[in-house]
Amino acid sequence: MMMRGRSKAGRKPKAGPRYACGRLRPVRDQGNERVAALAQRFRSFQGGKADQWVLTSAIGRAWAVGLLDGHDVDPSLIRDAGLNYAARYWNYYPSTSGVGSYDAADRRGRAVSCDVADPRGAAFRRLDQAIAAAGSAAYDAVQSMVVDLHAWPQDNPDWLDRLINARLKRAGVPATGPEPLASDHDQLRLAVEGLMITIRGGRGFSPSPVDNGPGYRKPIS
Repeated sequence: MMMRGRSKAGRKPKAGPRYACGRLRPVRDQGNERVAALAQRFRSFQGGKADQWVLTSAIGRAWAVGLLDGHDVDPSLIRDAGLNYAARYWNYYPSTSGVGSYDAADRRGRAVSCDVADPRGAAFRRLDQAIAAAGSAAYDAVQSMVVDLHAWPQDNPDWLDRLINARLKRAGVPATGPEPLASDHDQLRLAVEGLMITIRGGRGFSPSPVDNGPGYRKPIS
């Protein structure tokens, strides 16, 4: 009589934090010396709890040193509005042509995470139009702050770098580079104006939030 062999065990699931649907969350590499040094520079800000933001985005570093303070909303809302826009932007434009590099499939508008669906990028287009309504200068400032350096998350646009360095120096953190220009402050003001439209629900815009980590709050509609 033929003996039935044992069935092979399934592939062992990867360890790590997951979304509610079971998909693994991305893991941030904090072992790189440059990344560790960057975290150390901002350690004295936000009660030492800004690491998750300063390591991954320019707007996170702007928030950490207080550059988003002074408005009639919580500065974390402005930070999260920028991260929400950037996430949806790169979800809508995964390549310059808007077509994935495999199966010749158009992948625009797929979910930023498994928690949020955006069929054909409808939510992104509403968000993009709301920011554009603030004017071309504000739109360009938002792009500079949260989109242009997406592939280099530890870098800042030059204008923001000068503003951040000034705050670091004021806090006694060693920082080199020129002092901010008047135009740098203008760029920051314009970027905040563009993002504030999405927070207040300009032109009926009411986005669904993406999962940007602990402390995320939905923009006011």
